[in-house]
Amino acid sequence: MAKTGDGSPDDAAIISGAYATRVTELFRVFAEAVATGEPDREAVVRFKRGLVGARRVLELALDAAKKPEDDAA
Repeated sequence: MAKTGDGSPDDAAIISGAYATRVTELFRVFAEAVATGEPDREAVVRFKRGLVGARRVLELALDAAKKPEDDAA
């Protein structure tokens, strides 16, 4: 697990790692869909939709990790 200089978890690094894993999963599904004959357009649309969602969640998570706990609501 990624840690900061004081030994606490590096939330940003952990979140970024989860995002990278999600993009890898999206790419695998995309590549498999194309390889098995799914129309390119449909595969691309689904892949882009997944990327947009993953980026949105990444931004929200990184923002939430920066905010003090009492300001999270």
